[in-house]
Amino acid sequence: MSPVDKKDLIILEELLKNSRISYSKLAKIVKLTVPAVKSRIDKLIQTGIIDNFSIDINYDLLTDGKQNVLLIKAPYKDTNKIAASLYEHRFVKNVSFMTGTYNLLISTYFITDKQKAEFISWVNDNITVDNLEIFFIYDELPEKKDFTIDKPADIKLICDYCKREFSGDIFSS
Repeated sequence: MSPVDKKDLIILEELLKNSRISYSKLAKIVKLTVPAVKSRIDKLIQTGIIDNFSIDINYDLLTDGKQNVLLIKAPYKDTNKIAASLYEHRFVKNVSFMTGTYNLLISTYFITDKQKAEFISWVNDNITVDNLEIFFIYDELPEKKDFTIDKPADIKLICDYCKREFSGDIFSS
């Protein structure tokens, strides 16, 4: 298997910046033909490297609240049950299992102070935990859209048209 090459990484980087970029603009950036760019993107989708295309919503314009983080130290034997219960709550965005002092990390949706109080009350009434810490986010920098990959994993990409492996070298048949 050969690794994803530099052109694939450039394509991924550009798609992270703007998932609506046209094939022709991408082709100019990576110095490939439009069909080659489309084929590469199709392969990145087929291999699961690109999971989906999405939009970024500016929640500050839609909500009065901020996202919040809760750290929970739950009894080990009850961790899965507590995580499942929290995950079902309407304010919970994500539940992560972790190591260290706390074993659950809960991320909320963008909620107001009133909703925070409601959620904390619900947690206190319905969840038995050893320790609970809540971190209120009052401000944040914009989410970064760039990424760095030092050495991509080995993935073999084959051209649907000519059945050759992408190598980073331009060839024609």
